[in-house]
Amino acid sequence: MNNLQRDQSNNNYDNEIDIYELFFVLWSRKFYILGITTVFAFISIQYALMLPNIYKSKAVMMPVESGSGGRVIGQYSRMASLAGISLPSESGSKSKEAIARIQSFEFFSNHFLPNVMLENLIAVKEWNQENNTLAYEENIFNIESNKWVRKVEPPKSIIPSPQEAYIIYKNIISIEEGNDSLFISLSIKHKSPFIAQQWVQLIIDRIDYVMREKDKQEAMKSVKYLNSLAPTVKYEEIKKALSSLQQEQMKQLMMVEASENYIFKVLDSPIVPEARAEPQRSKIVILFTMIGLMLSVIGSLAFHFLKKSYSHS
Repeated sequence: MNNLQRDQSNNNYDNEIDIYELFFVLWSRKFYILGITTVFAFISIQYALMLPNIYKSKAVMMPVESGSGGRVIGQYSRMASLAGISLPSESGSKSKEAIARIQSFEFFSNHFLPNVMLENLIAVKEWNQENNTLAYEENIFNIESNKWVRKVEPPKSIIPSPQEAYIIYKNIISIEEGNDSLFISLSIKHKSPFIAQQWVQLIIDRIDYVMREKDKQEAMKSVKYLNSLAPTVKYEEIKKALSSLQQEQMKQLMMVEASENYIFKVLDSPIVPEARAEPQRSKIVILFTMIGLMLSVIGSLAFHFLKKSYSHS
């Protein structure tokens, strides 16, 4: 047997010894490993059970197609500009504008927050399923006196500001668009399934109202503006263009007033969910148990080899 073969044989022997040694160390400390893993599993179970249920209510919607006003404006805008008339052009999709508004602080502070109870957004501790009541964090909101009792430092105030509440709002709301933007899902997470459903419906109703009123005011201003320009225009083609634009703006006003679904057509209305969305307690327990197992194994091996190196020194 040459030297190379002898060294290879010794290395294989050392590897076998190392694997056997590792197995022996782990087996000799099996009760320690089992104990640590059990402690982690027990703590994770207690922690998972302490977490309140979170429910998610979701609505699926489809954008309502806009009328032909934008096409008419585009058709005559160049001709009208010859007479020194500046006409508005359609900019972007109304559904995308509505989505941006829903997520904005302006919409939250002016249209969402005034229609909800602030304590239901910030101070809810848990929901009682038996009598459909809410329990609040006692160190934040006192339900008996109906007063905020939390202790905060400036610039925060005892009563949460709209900006502070907006942060919570952004965390519980979710808007997802399909790849082709044909379908939109709007969801809210809350400890009460009833509140989650109510808030989704509230957002749908309020954004429809906001967009409807905005377009109504713009159409009325456009009609008024076009009416004031008509007597000053001398070119016949421009007069025809203005007449067509006036007709389109009147159609816009009629659509704003008459259409039941102005921005979104609701395909799947929000419901009161029976099953919780969070927490996933089984995953929490499995994760913490695996962490306990790994820590106990690493600790056992580290203790053994430290003790071994110390005894040889």
